[in-house]
Amino acid sequence: MAENPGDLNLPVSVVSRIIADALPAGTTVSVETRKAIAKAASVFVLYATASAAAMAAKRNRKTTFASDVLEGIVEMEFSQFSGPLKKSLENYQQNVKKKPKPAKKSEDFDDTVASSSTPKSAKLKKSAPAAAVELVEISEESD
Repeated sequence: MAENPGDLNLPVSVVSRIIADALPAGTTVSVETRKAIAKAASVFVLYATASAAAMAAKRNRKTTFASDVLEGIVEMEFSQFSGPLKKSLENYQQNVKKKPKPAKKSEDFDDTVASSSTPKSAKLKKSAPAAAVELVEISEESD
């Protein structure tokens, strides 16, 4: 759990980049607006997370799956996002399948050149996989 509520906020720099990508070139957004959007996005993420966790709990699971998130979005009355989210998830899963997996190295085999005083952990480089973000426009459907 976060030690203070500010730790739960999305970084304004990341939100600013998303805003810049979504708006036409040359559009300016005030600092206050960027902060407000970042706060609103943080609240939405926390609400969606809690809703997805509740869906998992209904099924007596501690692990939250994508299906829980999709059901949670509908439960939150944001069903207009369900279709685009499913499509985005499918695209992501296809991209993950297309990427070749790196060959696993044996823990005992070290093909890097380093002095014997260099710890093996310093020679290994681990990086997190990059996630693609797709912006999808949601149109208002009249009932």
